[in-house]
Amino acid sequence: MPYVLGVHLGATVTTAATARRDGGRWTATVPVPLATNGPVVPTVLCKVQDGSFVAGEAAARQEISHHEWVARGFTSRLGDDLPLVVGSEFVPAQRLVAAMIEWVSDAVTQRQGHPPEHIAVAHSSSWGPHRVHLVQQALAQLGISEVTLIPEPTAVALDYASKQRVEEQHPLVVANVGGSGFDATVLRRRHPTFDVVGSPLSTDHPSGQDLDDALFGLIGEQFPAQIGELDPSDVNHRAALAKLRGECVRAKEALSHQAGVSMWVDLPGVRTEFGISRARYEQLARPHLERVPDLISQAVQSASLRPDDVETVVLAGGTARTPMLKQLVSERLQTPPLVDVAPELTAASGAALAAQKVLSTDTDRGSVAETSVLMRVEGFDTDDDVDDEPEPVERPPIDVEPMPIEPPDEARAKRMKIIKLVVAALLIAVGIVITFMTKDHSITGVMDLLK
Repeated sequence: MPYVLGVHLGATVTTAATARRDGGRWTATVPVPLATNGPVVPTVLCKVQDGSFVAGEAAARQEISHHEWVARGFTSRLGDDLPLVVGSEFVPAQRLVAAMIEWVSDAVTQRQGHPPEHIAVAHSSSWGPHRVHLVQQALAQLGISEVTLIPEPTAVALDYASKQRVEEQHPLVVANVGGSGFDATVLRRRHPTFDVVGSPLSTDHPSGQDLDDALFGLIGEQFPAQIGELDPSDVNHRAALAKLRGECVRAKEALSHQAGVSMWVDLPGVRTEFGISRARYEQLARPHLERVPDLISQAVQSASLRPDDVETVVLAGGTARTPMLKQLVSERLQTPPLVDVAPELTAASGAALAAQKVLSTDTDRGSVAETSVLMRVEGFDTDDDVDDEPEPVERPPIDVEPMPIEPPDEARAKRMKIIKLVVAALLIAVGIVITFMTKDHSITGVMDLLK
């Protein structure tokens, strides 16, 4: 059965979702299990001997023994003049981004038995047209042209609109506490699209990694000697450190719905369990999460709106599960935030909805999952043929202000013309006098005449 693929390429994790075409109707979006235990895989690549890349869990496992061949954080490096060093090679960030998308597409194709009809990728709100074109070009070089790129906040809004009716011109805020940063965007419904209002706010803090670091710091306080003895150049020590950080991530996720959790601490000289309650975790997390309501308010102000003008706040990302975050936003903004049952999957689901719209026909209207909410894509005209090859990458145009030039002085120009004519006439007259009225044509005779 034909299907479309939606991919959310996050800075730290990647997810995917599909939707199938059943005749003239689209089924609801379904997450794709990219990992052995779920749909979320780390956004990590490892370059192997044949020059290709492995991604996700397989790449993360190679980081311990072959870390120099592993690449992380490349989505934030997109557009940089300097490439990333992967092993002994220099690789531009857009090549890594395209490789991650290709890996997801191949994994889903293998699972489904045939490739998707179309792919839509939800990306960081900080990507502009130049970065989008870089990725489109890199994908084209891999033979992947059936791709639509959309900003992550718009994808989340699409997912929300597929489950809840959104009135025309209705404003909403999409706030995402991602693994490596936070962003908040105000959007307004304008059928069949969502328009970004104001300037999207993006900052490195708070982030999911901040909360992981807080838990890791707590363990460091309990076992300072053992952690201080870890040698990053030792493979076994690197493995122990990676496992401990993985325990911090697992504990953070569990504490969003459990009253307490135990973390396994396996370090040189100590093997034990370390318990932490939700109350203690919230003490660590509060200084970071308290910033979220203020940042949302700043995004609303950038859209020239008052806080009471925005009644809908959608929280996305895995950290949105944290009860304290929902409580802080509700108390400070006087608006209970909306959180999906799987907030880490909403962007991938919204991307799949966008892919549906690219292929939708008039007979698709009234389908199970209404998809008439495709957004306006940065640097992508929905009227263009999606099969066209991407345009050559160009740097953003530079606005050059012309130098002010004063209008010519017509009177002055006229005077200068008369003066030139007079001088020319005098020279001619002098020449005639010299030629016909003097017998001595030597230099001396001429000088005497002039005297």
